[in-house]
Amino acid sequence: MKDDTPKVAPGRTVITPINCLIVAVIAGISFALLAIWIARQGNTVPGIDRSLHGWAVARRSSASIKIARGVTRGGVTQIMLPILIVVGLFATEAGHTVTRRLKSGVLIALVASVGAYLGLQINHLEGRVRPPVTDWAGTAGGPSFPSGHTTVASLFAASSAWLIATRVHAGWPRIALWSGAVLYAGAVGFSRIWLGVHWPTDVVGGWLYALTWLSASAAVVLMIRKRWPHPLVHK
Repeated sequence: MKDDTPKVAPGRTVITPINCLIVAVIAGISFALLAIWIARQGNTVPGIDRSLHGWAVARRSSASIKIARGVTRGGVTQIMLPILIVVGLFATEAGHTVTRRLKSGVLIALVASVGAYLGLQINHLEGRVRPPVTDWAGTAGGPSFPSGHTTVASLFAASSAWLIATRVHAGWPRIALWSGAVLYAGAVGFSRIWLGVHWPTDVVGGWLYALTWLSASAAVVLMIRKRWPHPLVHK
């Protein structure tokens, strides 16, 4: 009998449904508490936001601004989410057809896109005012919390790492892969602070929201894999 079990790189994984649910609950509660706290501040900006914002603006140089503007492009929705389809196309197991690879990329991009859309709705609902326009060194639009660029960058980085992880051996290779994803999301988030277009807690909110969405989505996907042996969910 032919074994249709998906082949992955050897090694034990800690990405299990229960672990993902635990992370989703912790991150979700943290995000909700942060959102409530910021909403209760009204138009008042917390001291920690003012201090860190002022620290970043005071230390910017023309060179660092140019770098930050380049880095911040890593969180542009119209660029990064379509790239996920390409990542899925090339990261899916080599023995699969192009059609199946494409479906894998479209599925992961769709999950990330829904997450980005819901984050945007929260952003409009929260309605937080951005830092003063005079401090901006980059473009921005709409309310401030959570940071949209940070959210999209985090969704892209973690989704890409999820896709590529099945092709990478456990241990240091996967640690390096996930560390790279964290650094990517961290760099884009920091660029938003450095450019003066977001308060630091906006960026923290983007990280927490993305972690909540991705962890919950991963838990659902892993549970479906156990109960519904459809090739699309087994990449």
